[in-house]
Amino acid sequence: MEHYDLDGSYGFLLGKAYRRMVQLLLQRFKPFNITPEQWSVLCRLQGNDGISQKELAARADKDPPTTTRILDVMERKGWVRRELNAEDRRSFGVYSTPEGVKLAQQLTAIELQTLLDAARDIPKEQLELFKQLLRQISQAAEQLNESQQTGGSEQ
Repeated sequence: MEHYDLDGSYGFLLGKAYRRMVQLLLQRFKPFNITPEQWSVLCRLQGNDGISQKELAARADKDPPTTTRILDVMERKGWVRRELNAEDRRSFGVYSTPEGVKLAQQLTAIELQTLLDAARDIPKEQLELFKQLLRQISQAAEQLNESQQTGGSEQ
């Protein structure tokens, strides 16, 4: 069998870049006592007060049980609150507290600076192309996952 160059795999490279960015954000978010996972939920909540937990999970690209655990922690920290939905008492609306809004503003600036720092040597046009390619890969992978789950065999 021929030697496989894992280091040349774009899947491996994506994972490696993701892990390194998460580590960098963890370091920069540490003074605020928040994780990148919590940040992604808090960020998606901004401007969407009253959104259902289910919709928030979808927007944050997290499964509902993970979102519930993240919200439990964030609620204890005073960044969000949940209220029963008046129209559907089986669901909750999620709201940012004033502390959550302030934190989101602070962290947005930190995340933007982190992205600028990490991509400092890459021309803007290449970054735009990179984002477009990532969206295409993500969309194709999502379609393949859905096909696999419904019994299809796209390959």
